[in-house]
This record gives sequence, structure tokens and C-alpha cells, in this order.
Amino acid sequence: MNNWQRVLVPVCGVLAVGAVFALAILILGGEREPETTGGTITFRRLSEAQITRSVREIFGHSIDVPGRFDPPRREEGLLAVGNSRVVVSRSGFEQAELRAREIAAQVMDEDRRTSFLTCDEPVDSDFSQACAAAFFEKYGKLLYRRPLSSGELDSLLAVVQDSTVLSGSFTKGIEAGISRLLVSPNFLFRVEEIDSDSVVEGVAFIDDYSLATRLSFLLWDAPPDEELLAAAERGDLRDGDLLQAQVSRMMTSDKYVQGVRAFFSDMFGYEQFNGLTKEQAIFPMYSSGLAEDAKEQSLRTILDLMVTRDGSYRELFTSKTTFVNRRLSALYGIPASEQAVTDWDTYTFADDDQRAGLFSLAAFLMLDPTHEGRTSPTIRGKSIRELYLCQHVPPPPPAVDFKLVQDTNNQEFKTARDRLKVHAEVPTCAGCHAITDPIGLALENYDAIGKYRTTENGAVIDAAGEFEGHNYSNAIELQQLLGQSASVTDCLTTRAYEYGVGRPLVAGERDWMRYLRTQFAKQQYRLGPLLRTIATSDAFRRVAVSSTNDVALSTH
Repeated sequence: MNNWQRVLVPVCGVLAVGAVFALAILILGGEREPETTGGTITFRRLSEAQITRSVREIFGHSIDVPGRFDPPRREEGLLAVGNSRVVVSRSGFEQAELRAREIAAQVMDEDRRTSFLTCDEPVDSDFSQACAAAFFEKYGKLLYRRPLSSGELDSLLAVVQDSTVLSGSFTKGIEAGISRLLVSPNFLFRVEEIDSDSVVEGVAFIDDYSLATRLSFLLWDAPPDEELLAAAERGDLRDGDLLQAQVSRMMTSDKYVQGVRAFFSDMFGYEQFNGLTKEQAIFPMYSSGLAEDAKEQSLRTILDLMVTRDGSYRELFTSKTTFVNRRLSALYGIPASEQAVTDWDTYTFADDDQRAGLFSLAAFLMLDPTHEGRTSPTIRGKSIRELYLCQHVPPPPPAVDFKLVQDTNNQEFKTARDRLKVHAEVPTCAGCHAITDPIGLALENYDAIGKYRTTENGAVIDAAGEFEGHNYSNAIELQQLLGQSASVTDCLTTRAYEYGVGRPLVAGERDWMRYLRTQFAKQQYRLGPLLRTIATSDAFRRVAVSSTNDVALSTH
């Protein structure tokens, strides 16, 4: 069986051999975790960051990972879900082959090879079965995130031997073997397999190595390390206490921070910063450096509250404490501390400053790839609805005339509110604009790169509106309402779970999701306990053997 056949077997529903899972009953706050039907087993392409991180964590952080990568695709609100529905294109595979050869050459260069070939290296022209087997048993396991089968290892050793004979170099043979691993679907994709002994009435668990991979990418956005793979091999992940111990170890690792960064970058759509531009003549302060700083500021603010201080997710919408550097200090019109001039420094906005919460920070305010010269309340409102409230906003109908909305110098309709009011009177536009515009207009006091303003074209900006039956007068008050909204916290629980399992919720997970949201509230809306609840749950490892259970579930 070749690599691609091996990948497709579990995807098509044929059960792989695995170990038996004990059905653990998790009781949090006195409430038993409800059973689920599980969703389809996933088959996820690694992202560019995950491939790069995998190679560097396995072979060293000095390894260069070159080449172009196939672009990601966002589906159901997450790239993590889109990655389960994409393949490697022909050009992407060609790039993967070139990349694999370059990485393999770096691993086997004179400065590094002795770190990896732990046996006595033979005469360079000779093939050593023992040396090659020892190397690929270790590094094949790390790259595939499971042990190589005997057939896979034998096939790989044959490649190494043939390449050694043809090139006259054993290290060139090892390079060929590494290249083969790096272009395999078992590396490029997260291939999950079912524990065949766990199947009961169309529901099963993924096997130990698949669970280890889910855990590591949920908490670290990286492949499992040797300790986690060893735990999977011993069967530790089937024991509730030992699983909790592994999750605790992972959440106290430095890699947990990169995992949280990856999750929020996905949930909040930060891939849109790639290639983001603004009209230089209108916004002379804007630069790619400022955009990168804005993204970093937002992520540092999230990490400080959610990881360092173990605070409530709700506080992200009201907190005045953030981080700034020289460029952001200038944008916000605040003095830069001595540390902020050369690096980052914490900063707390004054009580009367019109900055508080994520939506008043530059990252959210400038993250609109479709408009380079003006704000778009519609896009901002759509972003909040879709990314922070998990609500779907339909695309605009074809042949819509946007001329009035785009005419920012119109002296009859001076503000965005005036222009959108007229635009929304078109019957085909009214429904969607009623969903997006009121929220987006609350942020009109901030221009397209996040600079604060009170007027547009000499007219005073009206940022008032209503959210879930409550009135607000500006963005600060809107965020206070958002921070207390169940829609916001429910969205986070949904996205965190979907991010971990790599698919949308299914109908048989309704009770589980209600349970998860209840636990999140009991845990005071803290991210760490939420991720722990997901990672140690039966729901996280349960899958449906039959596709009949794979029915999309709306979160509202």
C-alpha cells in the first residue's frame, strides 16, 4: 500500500487498527459531560506556519524553510476548517518537492549531520542499514506524528540504499529519505485514524496518536513532541489523570503561547494582514511596519489578559491596558516611554481616552483589505458579526451601485452614516445593511488606520446605536454591551472547539455545546480552563463512523 492509499483508507471510513479507549466520565462542576454522535474524521492540510514550525522543531530552528505555499482557505469562520477541505495543488506539490530537497540538504550538511546521525557514520560511499533505520525510526515518527509501519520503513530504506548507490554518498541517500518523508501526505496532512476496537453503534474514538496530534495542534499549533508521542505509545492518553497531566505540561510550556496566538489569529482573521495596503496620500502614517505592529499589539494584549493574567474573555472588549511601541504611540497620539521608543511597553489609556477594548485598537480598525482610502462601516460590522459573534452575513447582491457610499467628498452626504442611510434604502441592500451598519457606524470615530477623529468633512460623527435592545452612544459603550453578551462568549466556545476538531459542529453535538458554554461561564470565561475542558473531553476524540451523522449545525 502506497502513502496516498494509506491516507485515503481512513478517510473513506475503513477502520485502522488501534488501541481500546476507556470511556472516561468527566464531571466538571458536578455536571456530567453529555455524549455526542461525533463528526467525520478529519484530513487536514498543514498551514505554512505549521509546516515551518514542524521542520524547525524537529531539525532545528536554524533550518530555512523556502518556497511558496498554497494559499489557505477560510470556511465556516476558520482556516482550521478550510484546511480540512483543501488539497495540495500541482504547483504546490512541485514547491513541496523543491522545499523538501533543500531542507534535507540542510539537515545533512557538514555542520548538522552529526547531530542527527547518532550511529558511527560509515564510509560515505557505503549504505548502512542499521544507521539509516535508527535515523528514520526516530525522525519518521516525529514527521508523521506516529511510528512508521514496517512496510513504510522498508520502502524508505530501499530509497536510501538506491540513492546511496547512485550518488556514491550515504548522506545523499539519507537526504533522499528525508525528502520522501517531507513530501508524503502523512507529513503534509494531519491524517487521523480510528481506533477500530472502540466502535459502538456508528460512533468511535480516534486512536492515541491522532489524539496526541489534535492536542498538540490545539494547544501548541505544532506537532507532538517525543514525550507526548511516548505517552500515546504507552496508552497514557486513555487514562483521565495521565491525560490531565499531559495537558497541564503542555499548557505550562512556552509553546502554549504560540498556540494561543495561532488560535486567535485564525479566529480574528489576521491572515488578511498579508498584503494589506492603504492609500499613502490619504494615510501617510501607514506602512507595512505599522500594520505588523498593530497585529502584534492586539496579540500581545490578548496573551497578556488570557494567558499571563488568566483573565476573562469579556475583558478584551473593555480593557484599557495594552502594549505600544514608537509607531503606535504616534498613531494614538500618546507619549512614547523610553522603552517604547526601541521596543514594546505596557500602556493603560486614561479613563477619558476614547480607547478601550479590541475594537478601538488599530489591528481591528485597519483590517479591511477591500478599502484602501476610507473606512467601511459595513465591513467593520460584518467582521464583528462573523468573527466575534459567529453570525453569517450574506454577500451583497450582484450589480450593486456603490458610487454614493464611495464618494467620501460628497457635500450633501458628508458622513458615512448619511451615505449609508441613502444606500440602504435600496430594497436589495436594506436587509444586510441593517445587520452590519449600526455596529460599524459605532466605530466611525476611528479612521481607516485607527486614528481618532470627531468629524468627517466638517460634520460631527454620530456613533450612537442599539445592540441587543440596549442603546449606546459610542464604540466604548458598544464594547461594554458586547462584553456582556452571551453571543460573544458562545462564539468563542464554538470556534475553540471547531478549531480543535477541524470541522463545524454537527447536530449530535448540541447538548455538548450547551455543556461547554455552561462550563465556560462557571470558569469565569477564562481561556485556559476552556481549552482544558475541550482537550480532556470525550467529545474531542469522538468521531462518527458513518457520514450520516455529519449534519451541519448552526450556532444560532
